[in-house]
Amino acid sequence: MEGSAVAVCEILKYLIIHWKCETAGTSKGALLEGQLVISMEALNSKHQENTLHCVTTIASAGSIYGGLVLKKFLKEIQSLLPGFSAKLNWTSEEASYSQDISGVTPFQMIFEVDEKPRTLMTDSLVIKNFLHKIVMVHPKIKFNFSVKVNGVLSVEVFGTKNEPTLNLSNGIALVISCRHYVSKPKFATAELLCSRIHPVLGHPVMLFIPDDMVGMGLLGELTLTPAAALCPCPEVFPNQLNRISSVSIFLYGPSGLPLILPGQEQPTTTVFKDTSYFIDWKKYHLCMVPSLDLNLDRDLLLPDVSYQVESSVGDQSQNMDSQGQTLLLFLFVDFHSRFPVQQTELWRVHTLLTTHLSAILMESHSAVQDSIQVAMDQALEQHHQATKAVDTQEFGTKLHKSFHDITRHRSLPYCSCETKQQLLPEENAEENTEDVQENSLELLAGTSGQVENKRLQQGLEETRAFLSARGPSQSEAAACRTKPTAASLTPSGSRASPGGDLEDSLWQREVSNLSEWLNPGPEP
Repeated sequence: MEGSAVAVCEILKYLIIHWKCETAGTSKGALLEGQLVISMEALNSKHQENTLHCVTTIASAGSIYGGLVLKKFLKEIQSLLPGFSAKLNWTSEEASYSQDISGVTPFQMIFEVDEKPRTLMTDSLVIKNFLHKIVMVHPKIKFNFSVKVNGVLSVEVFGTKNEPTLNLSNGIALVISCRHYVSKPKFATAELLCSRIHPVLGHPVMLFIPDDMVGMGLLGELTLTPAAALCPCPEVFPNQLNRISSVSIFLYGPSGLPLILPGQEQPTTTVFKDTSYFIDWKKYHLCMVPSLDLNLDRDLLLPDVSYQVESSVGDQSQNMDSQGQTLLLFLFVDFHSRFPVQQTELWRVHTLLTTHLSAILMESHSAVQDSIQVAMDQALEQHHQATKAVDTQEFGTKLHKSFHDITRHRSLPYCSCETKQQLLPEENAEENTEDVQENSLELLAGTSGQVENKRLQQGLEETRAFLSARGPSQSEAAACRTKPTAASLTPSGSRASPGGDLEDSLWQREVSNLSEWLNPGPEP
């Protein structure tokens, strides 16, 4: 006998598909909005030891299922649950459910089963994770879920109505709050700066149905659209945690419905056992291994497939429990037709995907891989840019220290009595500005006071390298238009006048450039 969780999840999927088809003609692309109540009440069975008699009720709290033909609904649901022996019932006669003047059609059904306490606990966790996954793409649907066992009540509400979302096609929107994907300690330091993920959408690709499945009579085509994101936001993630430690994959079918039940390994996910089938992890210097954590008792959104970073290529193995970033990959499969999609056809599509998704994805391997790779590349570029920004901060700190050391040593007195004056040949006076600057900086390193000036030369070379990478400043551009005479320079770099004036001028120019870089003014 199948448990209550399977029955509840299948009934909810059927209702949402019906609801979606009902609203498609009047408000295509609009988000579904409404409220459902799911309650489970269990008491010790009077007939079996260590068994609970459980009564499950599913009810609507508004006009979201108008148009249901109740007898037809019961018949079809019963056929969808061949292994479920419990009888589904309405709480009263169908005639009493006629619409009132507001157009509201109340909806309420119950079923009863006998379950072991451990089974009931697992069922309640499966249902909780299933509801959580639905509201992540249907933010205007709200679920009230309660479990009461021998008088002890537990109530939980699932809804994301006021949270930020990313609108997707076909009337679904992805919730982008970080709190659903990673635990709070992981992003507590970044929470005030950015508590959202920033998904990158890949291009939609058509999925080909294998030949042995073509006879299902589908009047449309299947498409897959991937979305990738790093969580927490890479721009505000601490440097010591700025690496990927895990990957979470979420699978959604048409109408934004989960393709597999939480915590159950199904043929749907077989293709993902090969971690590199769709993603070239070596490209990102990562080595992935499947994660076998099937813990259902969590507040976070439970992934359908998860990987753990075993190590970075070329590095030592990372701690499997390291609190790095999580790479999120969403795969949205949809069904498109030139004709209005009927409820029965949409249910057939969903059944096909829950049973044969792996085979369908393998049939379209190259196209799926390309689309996923594009989304991954762009999402990981955010990671790369964030890492560079952190590195720039560290570089700025070191440069400030170097700048301080250079200026401190520059101000120290030194003796010039041992310097040798030797003027450059007059014909060198026509050398370009770049050569003059190069020579003058080299001459500075040759003056007396060898220890100080070696440090000076090193600092200037570092400064010059950084400034050249950054591009010329306004003061540099102006200086390059002026050619100093080289007759006053000596190869030994003495401070003989007037060569010392040029040396001082060059030094002041370098200091000015460095100051500009360290303290940039407002953009022009």
